[in-house]
This record gives sequence, structure tokens and C-alpha cells, in this order.
Amino acid sequence: MFKKRVKPHLFLFLMMLCAMPAWANAVVTETAIAGTWRPLTSAFAHVSAHQQAVLSLPFFVRIVALNVEPGTRVAAGDELLRFDAPLLHQHLASWKQALLELRLAKKRLHVLRQSEQQHVITRRERVAGEQVVARAEGKSTLAWEILAADLDLLHIHIDKKTLEDRIHKDNLQTVARSLGRLLAPFAGIVSARRAALGEQLPAGSPLLELDVLDPVYVDVGVPARELPLWRGGKTWWLGHKHRVSLQLLAGVPLYDASSGLWLRRYESKNPGALLRDGAWIEVHHRGASQAVVWVPAAAVVARNGKTWCVIQKQDQFKAVEVHAGAASDGRIPILSGLKAGTKVVTRGAYEWLYRDIKQLIKFVD
Repeated sequence: MFKKRVKPHLFLFLMMLCAMPAWANAVVTETAIAGTWRPLTSAFAHVSAHQQAVLSLPFFVRIVALNVEPGTRVAAGDELLRFDAPLLHQHLASWKQALLELRLAKKRLHVLRQSEQQHVITRRERVAGEQVVARAEGKSTLAWEILAADLDLLHIHIDKKTLEDRIHKDNLQTVARSLGRLLAPFAGIVSARRAALGEQLPAGSPLLELDVLDPVYVDVGVPARELPLWRGGKTWWLGHKHRVSLQLLAGVPLYDASSGLWLRRYESKNPGALLRDGAWIEVHHRGASQAVVWVPAAAVVARNGKTWCVIQKQDQFKAVEVHAGAASDGRIPILSGLKAGTKVVTRGAYEWLYRDIKQLIKFVD
């Protein structure tokens, strides 16, 4: 008698059934519960000054006094340094000479008009005198405009008549020394000093860097997948003693090709000027409240770069892909893929997902 031969694939199947582990009959489930969740995340951010200026002078100078160091706080109009500038002396001297020539031309014209009334000179001589005055006025106006441009570049605001009186009363050297000052264009903090006492510098050389550091701009780099979490809620950074809130500025996020992140610009107070231009800080964000389904942490399993839950429907088990948030107190918020009231496997989920009998047995005829 010949024994009936068992097909190989059926034999393997029977062997696997006999070898089924104990966990297959010891699955534990719990019910997913509806609730709310406020995501907490963090990102690195770049700090930049709210206003920044690199101060220089429009002509060759020699530094004769320095009043500030890096970190010095200044108010608008404060004297930052003193300098000696030959070109400023020259423009002052030119204007003083033009004023003197104009004054002499006007005196001579006054004499000519009196002489014309006395019939001592002709009308032609008086007209010639008026022309001399007109040329002197033009020369004086041009000299003043050149000097005024220098003063404007130095952020020096002085009335023309006041300066003219000073030139008449004081010597030119004293007036030039009083004007040879670099003043702060706005209130801020000196972030860098590039000039040294006694140094001679060409026109346009950077002397000082002045920053407005309260408030500051904070550009936060956010991955594309996290952008929805940053659309609402509160953002802050941790200062020396307390938490400092960030205020989101209007505008859409900008893509930074170098980092692959989306930049969201905030404005922040800067107590104690702890943050400096160019600094990097860690920023925290608590998102807006959203509806989720809470499950035990043991119910969530990762596989092939995705997140899964094993659900039970009557006597059947099925793996479903879910989108999960960060765990909190042993529970995980499920943002999508699962409904409240669903039974999820909390013990045995890993085994059901990774030891699916259909993945282990290959039927071959």
C-alpha cells in the first residue's frame, strides 16, 4: 500500500499553525478616546537687528577721540567719536572767504549807489557793482551747499545763520574742531568698533557698527511638514530669567534653499540685550488646540517609515495607517486614520504587524 503524499505547501502551513505563539491568543485591546491636543515643538532661529548701520565718514580723517566701546548703549545724537578732516577745514575756509567777498561787494555797492545819487559816477558803474554782488552771492551759496552736504553726511543739524555767526566770532580752527564729531543717527548699541585712536582713514572707511537690538527680528526655520503646527498657538524663547514671547509678523513663510526650511519671521523683545545680531537660539512653539483620538503608547507601531495601529472588529484584526503626534503621559494623540470608540490592540500589536502569517508562508505548487 502506498501512503498518500502531503503537498509541501500544506505541510508548511500545518507546521506554522502548530507553532503559533502564545501571544496570538493573549491579545489585549483598549478603546480609542476622543480628546484635544496642543502640540509642542521647537526649532532653531536666527536673530537679526531691528535696525543696523555701518557708520563712516565722507572724507579722509584722523581719529582724535573715541567715546564708545563695543556694547556701549547710545542715544540718538550722542557723540561717538571726534576727528580731524582737512577737507572739512577746506570747505569751511572756502565758505568763510566767500562770505567775506560778499560782504565787501555789498559795501562797495552801497558806496556806488550813494555816489550815483551824488552824480559822481554813472549808472553803468553802479550796475557793474550789482553784478559783482550777484557773482559773490552765487559763490557764497555754492560754498554753503558743499559745506551743508558735509554736515548732512555727518548727521550734524545746524542753522546756517548760527554757523555764520560762529565763523565771524571764532577762529576757523575752533569751529572746525566743534564740527568734527560723529553723532549717533539713532538710539542703539555699538556692536563693533573698527577705528583706533590716532588712525588715519580714507573716505568711506567703516568706523562703527550701530544696532537696534530691542526689539529684534527672529527668523525661525520650520520643516514643510510642520508648517500647519506653527499657524496658530504661542511661540517663545527662554531668556536668562523668564520666557520671552515672539510676535508673528505679517507675510507668508519664505523658502530657504540652503537649509530646505521655511522661514517664519517674528519680532521679539530683547531684555538686557541678551540677543545680538547673527545669534542662533532655540525657539519653542505650543500649537493651537486640535481634535484628536488618544490611544495608549503601546498601540502605536512603526513599520517601513509609517505609523500603524492594529484595530479589532469583532473577531477580525486589521492594521491601519495613522498620523500620530508626540507621546504625552503614556498616551499618543492620533491626528488622522482612527476614529474614537475603535478598539486598538495594546498588547500583541507588534507581533500582529510583524508576524503576519501571510508574509511568512510563500505558497508554491
